[in-house]
Amino acid sequence: MTRVVIVDDEQSARLRLRLLIQRYDDLEVVGECASTDEARATIAQLAPDIVFLDIQMPGGSPIDMLRAEHGGRERPAVVFVTAHSAFAVDAFDVDAADYLLKPFTASRFAKALKKARERLGAASGKRLAVRQTDGRVVSLVPSEIVWIEAAGNNLTLHLRSTTLKLRATMAAFCERLAEFGFTRIHRSFAVNVALVRELQPWSHGEYVVIMEDGTRLNSSRTFHDNVSALLGPV
Repeated sequence: MTRVVIVDDEQSARLRLRLLIQRYDDLEVVGECASTDEARATIAQLAPDIVFLDIQMPGGSPIDMLRAEHGGRERPAVVFVTAHSAFAVDAFDVDAADYLLKPFTASRFAKALKKARERLGAASGKRLAVRQTDGRVVSLVPSEIVWIEAAGNNLTLHLRSTTLKLRATMAAFCERLAEFGFTRIHRSFAVNVALVRELQPWSHGEYVVIMEDGTRLNSSRTFHDNVSALLGPV
């Protein structure tokens, strides 16, 4: 389980992050802080893997906090979350994994999380074994899957460079992918949240979801809540 600490002086901002984090089965929020002093103590005590950190906080500069020693422990992967773009240079000067500018969408959050995982080295070690319809078993990196198409009990995985055909239900396969940031937008479609490029309103609460590779997928009202989460702050 990847341990996460949220640091922001605004309660609504902490809640927003917590709700996004709860979508990932392998993430656990172990602490929330509303000041730099509180964050310093919490990080030292709990040694989290990832910290989502506002860049302007009461109690001192979070950047100065990161520059300080942490008892010889390895520093967590830090994602700065802020409404101010002016501090980006300072943030990356302390080796931040990413700089998340408010307001942000769920897909942008997923990209920041992916960078934090890569910083931890967790993403590179996680692979998924799938059995194709011809019986061959393939090991793949889940982040290579752009979107998934279902037809009855058969699935087509659309990867960045190829496609794979499996004998499985969408519900069962999406359960396996839950920790990797995939969500269903239609009974026949699931998408890699980090690779969603754009959402275009269609009709009656439905959207056209445009993927990084240019694929256009229609959402359905059945999965309205999942698509709403992609839109960002509500």
